[in-house]
Amino acid sequence: MSHFSVVVVIAFILMLSAFAVGTSEFIIVGVLPELAADLGVDVPTAGLLVTAYAVSVALGGPVLTVLTGRIARRKLLISVMALALVASLGSALAGDYALLMAARVVAALAQGLFFAVASQIAVAAVPPEKRTAAIAKVVNGVALSTILGIPLGTLIGQNYGWRASFVLVSALTAIGLLGVVLGTPKVAHEPDPGVRASLFAFGRRTVLLGLATTVLSFTGLITAFTYVAPALREVSGFEPGWVTGVLLVYGLGTLVGSTVAGRVAPDRIARVLPVPLGVLGVMLLAQGLMLESKVAAVVSVFALGASAFTAGPLIHTYLMGQAGSAAGLVASVNISAFNVAAALGPMLGGVVLTSGLGLRWVGTVGGVSTILGVGVALVVGRLTTVPARSTAPTPLVAHV
Repeated sequence: MSHFSVVVVIAFILMLSAFAVGTSEFIIVGVLPELAADLGVDVPTAGLLVTAYAVSVALGGPVLTVLTGRIARRKLLISVMALALVASLGSALAGDYALLMAARVVAALAQGLFFAVASQIAVAAVPPEKRTAAIAKVVNGVALSTILGIPLGTLIGQNYGWRASFVLVSALTAIGLLGVVLGTPKVAHEPDPGVRASLFAFGRRTVLLGLATTVLSFTGLITAFTYVAPALREVSGFEPGWVTGVLLVYGLGTLVGSTVAGRVAPDRIARVLPVPLGVLGVMLLAQGLMLESKVAAVVSVFALGASAFTAGPLIHTYLMGQAGSAAGLVASVNISAFNVAAALGPMLGGVVLTSGLGLRWVGTVGGVSTILGVGVALVVGRLTTVPARSTAPTPLVAHV
């Protein structure tokens, strides 16, 4: 198999698997009201399923990345997808809130490890100047999950019950697992530098500030996104069936954003990053006003998806480039940072709701955090020195 063919196969398999994992993470947002009613809990309590998922990824991902550092990447990816399949089936069959919570925690642990391994495989498949595009391919899978998986899962959940949504997730995960088993070749795997050596990467200001950018910026996005379905219904006045269509528009925005991110060269990321983050922050601050109009609400949702999914691959690629031999651990910690944001977002949104401000203020309050993230990103840009660009390809070598 030629070098180009191997790259294409890896990109497709990682995108397919990320599609399944991304659908598993976010599908619960579209069926949150139905799930809460069926399990006998209120919507903020149901939202804690999102928080617990995020905390599990944040804490479990780096630990599992260290513990599995010497396992061949292909073998590890197969194991991760199998664990994700078990978790999605457990979610579909869960008899009560506690069992569903347990199944979601297992799914979160699988996801935390998946993105670290997938990032390493993606980067190993391409020359250095193509690494942003490679990471964007993985993120494209998540973007596609918002376009296809989440709206379809929401529609199925609204018509056949939220458990049917997790049956869909199980089917997608099984397809992803089959793709990994049949189509993913062995790739180069840099030896694990060890915990102590890896921790030195976190002594770099650019790494720490990059992680802070992830937390601050995406806390704002997830604050708004967790409650977007009820906000579209109660503030904008969309019927439940139309909410699915608006989520489809959000998904289209994520695909556009990740595609744009793939066109940014790694040595330009620090200068470009504040732009999409600034757009994200402004759109969040203005969300309360934009929700008053159905057309403006749709535009807002598209812009949120596009700006967030432009920024995400840029931050991830930048951090892996700054980390050197600790790229795998730093990638995992960045996923953890994102999920810290995913834990803080629902809680911040819940505070807004319980304080009586209402759904139209959720995004605006979250936008304050994102604007702080823009400030940190500007500092990162000033601290970053532009390295000499290398054009030598990374060889694809079997790791045994």
